Amino acid sequence: MNNEKWNEICFLLSDNVRSDISESDFEQQVVQALRVLDWKEYLGDIEIRPSFQVGSVNKITPDFVIKSSDNRKLFVIEIKQPNIPLNSRFQQQLFSYMRQLKLEYGILIGQAIQIFYDGNLAKQDDPILLETIKFTKDNDKGVKFVELFSKANFNQDSLREFTLNGLKKLNRREEHKELTKKLLDESYQEKLSELIKQDFLDEYDGELIESVLENLKVEIKAKNPLPAQSELPKREFYKTRIVDYSNGILPIELNPPTESEFKRRLLNTKTAYITTFYKNGTSKQKVWNAHRFRETSGVLGNLRSRPEFRNGKWQELGIEKVYVSIEK
Repeated sequence: MNNEKWNEICFLLSDNVRSDISESDFEQQVVQALRVLDWKEYLGDIEIRPSFQVGSVNKITPDFVIKSSDNRKLFVIEIKQPNIPLNSRFQQQLFSYMRQLKLEYGILIGQAIQIFYDGNLAKQDDPILLETIKFTKDNDKGVKFVELFSKANFNQDSLREFTLNGLKKLNRREEHKELTKKLLDESYQEKLSELIKQDFLDEYDGELIESVLENLKVEIKAKNPLPAQSELPKREFYKTRIVDYSNGILPIELNPPTESEFKRRLLNTKTAYITTFYKNGTSKQKVWNAHRFRETSGVLGNLRSRPEFRNGKWQELGIEKVYVSIEK
């Protein structure tokens, strides 16, 4: 049954969707997909583009908010045209809605379905991507999505179990990376000769083993090494960049300027510097202690989730822009 429902969702959100479909037309397809999961607008299960007051002058308008029979908000959905790749900017928009509405789960729908979690089970600052589900028929992940997010089955215990399993997989990947890093570190490779010596001491004397090892190179190498990431020239860090202030989003400038490069360096340094510029001409700098920042974290999502940088609050505080750099 769940498999059949998932295949119907694939038909509605992928197979039967034109490549040039507008977001408003895609919205109607999503409404139909939600009906497959038994969420119905006429019963009050779905709010489409509801408006919520944030602060004294600002509002947020998520695409969908799914509610329980007693009118509690359960999760929020943000949609994007399926011909546009899902990116960090779309994720940050969803994160903002999750934080403002105090919801643990958010779903991004476009070329695929992404499920995000923002709650106490995760020990990091910004929401975590638990799963990405492609629109392929008979997809086990899709069947699980139907099981979790259909109206009849929706409950916190199942979601908690799903979340814990997802976090366990993420942690396992992190541990794998950490152990790999330790084994490839020069300090560990220096121990290899000593380990070899200990292994052969029952057969040969130590002096002979050391003599042989002096003529050998012993090292551990990754079978499939990642391509080296080149450092950006320092002049690129300070290149003047034009920031658009007209779109209602707090301008945040990174140094290094690309999020991927900034993230790579932040994972190494675990420290960055946040300078906040105010409309009255003043500025303040503080240290970002990023010891909880992980490979799965998002830089801009993390920054925008800070209380002072949330939509409505930064305008209230008179913030003009934010500059975040690895170097002081």
